[in-house]
Amino acid sequence: MADENGDPNELEEVFSSIDPTRAMMARDYLVSEGIEVFVGDEEASRMLGMTAAVQSRVLVHADAAEEARRILKDLGFLE
Repeated sequence: MADENGDPNELEEVFSSIDPTRAMMARDYLVSEGIEVFVGDEEASRMLGMTAAVQSRVLVHADAAEEARRILKDLGFLE
């Protein structure tokens, strides 16, 4: 899936939320579409509760970022 949209070895944030449950839902939707997903700062976000201090971040390989954003937008996670 590598193309001119980025280095496939780089990770790019496509979604973040103070609610780790929303981040995990976004992850599950992307995984169901065949996109490899990593969630960053999930444990820190849970430990601190729903504060803006630490957001759970959904990351994908750079070459899948555009497709991931389109999927998340279609599902209402992004504007």
